[in-house]
Amino acid sequence: MRQVEIHAPQDVRLIEAPRPSPGPGELLIAVARVGICGSDLHAYHGQHPFIQLPVVPGHEFAGTVVEVGAHVQGFAPGQRVTVEPSLVCGTCYNCTHGRYNICERLRVIGCQTAGAMADYLTVPAAKTLLLPDSVTWDQAALLEPLAVGVHAVRVAQIRPGANVLVLGAGTIGLMTLQAAKAVGAGRVMISDLLQERLDLALELGADVAVNPTTTDLAAAVEEAFGPWRADVIVECVGVAATVRDALRVARKGTRIVLAGVFAGEVPVSLGLVQDRELELAGTLMYASDDFPTALELVRSGQVKVEPLITHCLPLDQAARAFAVADSRAGALKVLLEVNTK
Repeated sequence: MRQVEIHAPQDVRLIEAPRPSPGPGELLIAVARVGICGSDLHAYHGQHPFIQLPVVPGHEFAGTVVEVGAHVQGFAPGQRVTVEPSLVCGTCYNCTHGRYNICERLRVIGCQTAGAMADYLTVPAAKTLLLPDSVTWDQAALLEPLAVGVHAVRVAQIRPGANVLVLGAGTIGLMTLQAAKAVGAGRVMISDLLQERLDLALELGADVAVNPTTTDLAAAVEEAFGPWRADVIVECVGVAATVRDALRVARKGTRIVLAGVFAGEVPVSLGLVQDRELELAGTLMYASDDFPTALELVRSGQVKVEPLITHCLPLDQAARAFAVADSRAGALKVLLEVNTK
């Protein structure tokens, strides 16, 4: 079968690999769609702190069940599915307390194990969700990043009517925006450096969208929310500048959630954190019912994911797809099309 490998920084190869067989408790999936994520781009540059090269990427995906392993119930060949890609031990403290996303032995499909940029892969049946007929392949491939936004909103403890500032209008920022609106957030302001992303954010429900290089962010926050500013700030970029922006524009006591993936260390003014009694909270992936919630938000039409898709290329053009995704110009969510016949 075909398989995509990030062999070395900016070296993406299409290789041949044996087709796997499902073990007990597993399903063999024929991949239909798989997305290129920001984490994949960090790996593409050899800069992801938890991904070692070479790696077969792909953790945002959906496909069709081909084979069912022993001891699996509820699944049959031909069913359309998506997969929550976190592989956890189930026995550590966090796993047994409902926080398996921070499992002590966490591995992620496409990061620490072979991913879905391939014709086939095996997945745990326990991590697999059936797709309603109304959910398309494109929509299904974006359920994973939407689940990240759903979890970020949960960690942020966003309540109905809350004023929310989202820093970054990439895929995760736009998913967080929509997930916040879905739980009843009041006004949501979003920032980004690219005008086309700001325009899209407004189409998807943002009340205010600003470029912090051309607009004073602190003044814009007060104009949008009044002197009490934002109730919650969600950082969705993973760079020092947006962390500094979050600290600078936060009112005292604000909860700041870090959803961006950071390639290296970021200096933080802990004096501001201490003096202003700010809360810094990390958020990783998803847990509990975040993935089913994401599926229901898409199925019900409360969240729109298709407008984020800018490119869809065949699997054998994976190298080009990575280059397009990395360019950012005109590219937001890039998908690879695999087995759709």
